[in-house]
Order: sequence, then C-alpha cells, then structure tokens
Amino acid sequence: MTQDKGRKMLRNVKNYCGLISATLSIDILGMLLRRSLLLLITIFVFFSHAHALVFERRPRLDPELSYFLYPGAGSIPGLQDFYGLGATVSGIGGSEVDITAVSLRGEAKYFEEGDFGIEFLTVLDIPVFTPRLTLSLFYTDIRNGTWPEGERGINSDPDQTYYLLGSKIYGHGAELSWNLSDYQLEFYYGFVNSGVTPYGLVDPNGSFYSAQRADLNENPMGHRFGIYLDDTDHRRDPRIGYRFQWERWDMPASRGETSSYYQDDFNLTGYIPLLDENRAVLVLNQFVGTSHVRKAGVVNSDNYICNESVAPGCQSVLNELYERQVTEAERGRATSLGGTQRLRGYRTNRFYDSYTNFRGVELRWYVLETQDAFNFIVEKGTFAGFQAAVFYEEGTVSPDMGANFWKNFRNSYGFGARFLFNSVIFRIDQGFSQEGSETTVYIGYGF
Repeated sequence: MTQDKGRKMLRNVKNYCGLISATLSIDILGMLLRRSLLLLITIFVFFSHAHALVFERRPRLDPELSYFLYPGAGSIPGLQDFYGLGATVSGIGGSEVDITAVSLRGEAKYFEEGDFGIEFLTVLDIPVFTPRLTLSLFYTDIRNGTWPEGERGINSDPDQTYYLLGSKIYGHGAELSWNLSDYQLEFYYGFVNSGVTPYGLVDPNGSFYSAQRADLNENPMGHRFGIYLDDTDHRRDPRIGYRFQWERWDMPASRGETSSYYQDDFNLTGYIPLLDENRAVLVLNQFVGTSHVRKAGVVNSDNYICNESVAPGCQSVLNELYERQVTEAERGRATSLGGTQRLRGYRTNRFYDSYTNFRGVELRWYVLETQDAFNFIVEKGTFAGFQAAVFYEEGTVSPDMGANFWKNFRNSYGFGARFLFNSVIFRIDQGFSQEGSETTVYIGYGF
C-alpha cells in the first residue's frame, strides 16, 4: 500500500472528494452528505470488527520485506523533466512501515547557475502504540525550482503565464492516522511547514526579472485533516466498490499580502467490474473543491515599483503582478486542474479559481496478471501485472458556485500504461487537450 500512503503525504499529490449530483443545491447536498457520512462512521465505530461494509476485501499477502534501488526518470507536465536515483524499503519487520529516499536532477530552466535538484525522504506508517494509529513523516529540499502561475478562471489565456523561480524550496511535515476495519475508514491530521527563497520571475514574453527584496521570502504552512471511506475490495488496486473522502486544508497567511483561507475538497470514486473475472474496471470520479477566505491580505503598491532605467519594461510587469496580487489577497484558491491527476492533457496548475468542479471516467484493462517474485542484488519484491487504460475527463473552475460552475468545461482524453508491483503502481499517461498534449510519469493512479 506504499503507493496509496505516499499519495496522501505529497502536496502535489493530495487526495480529494466529490459530490454526487449537480441537480441539488450545494447547501442541501452538503447537508445530506454530512448526515450520510455520520451514519457510516457510526456503523464503523460500533461494528469495526466487520471485514467490510458492503464489498469484501480481496485476500492480500502479509507485509514482507521488499526493497528497490532504481534509476528514475520522469516529468511534471509542462514544467520539468528529471532523472535520478531512488531507494524504497517496505514491509520492515513484517509491518506496514515504508522508507523512501529519492534524489533527482534536471535542467534548471531560466536559472543562470546550477541544475534543478530535489531530495525527498519519507517514513510512512510508523505504529504508535497500536497498528491502527500510525505516524508518517516527510522532508523535501528543492533547488532552482520553477512554478507556473497563470490567470484565474477557466477562460484564462495560456500565453499569459508567469513562471515563479525559487533558488531554495523546502518542506517538512507529519501526519497522524487512525484506521478501522482494514483501512476501510481512516481519520487523519497532518501539518506542513515550508519555505521559499525567491530567485525571480519570467514574464509571458520570456523576460527574466530578478527578485530584489528580502521580504518576498515566503514561509507558508498549512494543516490538513479529513475522513477517508474506502469500501472497495482492495486498498491498492480496487476493482469493485466506492471511495468517499472529505478533506480540509487550512492555510494561514504566510505574510501580510496573502490571505488566510481554507479549502474543502470532496471526492467520490466508483469502481465497476467488467469482463470475465473482473479483467477490466470502469472507474468514475466526481470531484468538487471549494475555498473560503477568513482574512484578506493587504497589498502595498510601493512594493511594486521598479527602476525602468535598470530594467526597461519592468514597471508594466509589476503593474500586472500588483493587480493579480490584489485579487489573490481577496479570494481563496481551490485545487487546480491540469497536471498529473485531473485534466492530464494540460500543464501543471493550468486552471484555478475559488471553486473547482471535475469529473472523469477511466477504463482499466488487465493485460497481464501474475505474482512473479524477484530477488536481485538491488531489488526484491513481486511483479503483479501490467495494465492498459484509456480515460476522458472534464473540468472547470469558477469564482462562485453559480451557473458557470456546472458548465463551460474543458476536456482531456488519453491513454496510459501501468506496471503493478506488490507495493507500488508505476503509471505512464499520455493526455491530449485543445492546448496540445502532456506526458505524465508518476506513482499511483490519477483517481
């Protein structure tokens, strides 16, 4: 279950939940979902010895020691290609504890010196007194990182994208989880602390502007907590059942110009078996993200004045950034679309606004199923099979939950391949959209 647990810990890799119907108002639907979830929680608390609520778990092997030392190569859609080396050890002492360390390198686009680099370490599911209560830890250090920042809204111009550059980015955090009934019900709380040292930015015309003020340093932090209901036949690779999750991210202001807000993510995923012996699975997903500002930021226009004689054209860029920052300081930000999970035919962080609506369908076909154990010098584990997939997705973002929230969708479609191991799923997807195509190389399913 390394893939499933690692997915929970990574920020670009958050789990989300979805609403069931667009025909009910969001307030009424939210009330119904909360009451239904409360009923399910009550059932699990009083009958936690049960093996399943509806769908029985498929038998799975007891945790055994597995380790992988592997070269890595991949990409973040529209942003970064990388290569490097990683090591994972799982099933330590017959437990669910997993340790992963990864070091990656790539070309540092827009930086004058040094390559892109990232070091990542996770220690997942450390038992605390009982296997039902676990602690997970992670640490990330990034050098010469780049992040795209476009305009708000579903009708935003893809050419009006700024690239924010950080010479050093770090993050560390922890998550505490309480599990019931073979991980079918999970309550969790996590904390993340991070820091960013800005290097500069690149405007839509490709001009570079250096970061000149120390007060632009960011130290964002956040809390996340939620409830995860997994009534499927298998935690790592489900073929029948459903998953429902509510998650909240609480984001305090990192400096005076940023807002303090929280976002709620809702996700509902269904798994329908097809063909003989469930050799294919139809996966349906509905996601809704909302955000709410607790306290707006205050933007000082004096911080957006430059010397045109030193950097010609810089003032027009800062004027645009000032207007954007005023908007960001007054409004929240829901989960974005584009990248490795939703609207995979678009670059990372392509669409964002205060509210997000996404739905997707994916057909997964098990071309090969096996249980081939291997034990090489640097790798030990079990190869479980090969899977082909096709998918279609629709999504939109909106400043409110009015009529536009249920229409004006962008779509993405594509195909992919997945290599299944006993503790991880390695995914390669090729997504297409009206803005081109993107290749995703990632760990874990899109939804």
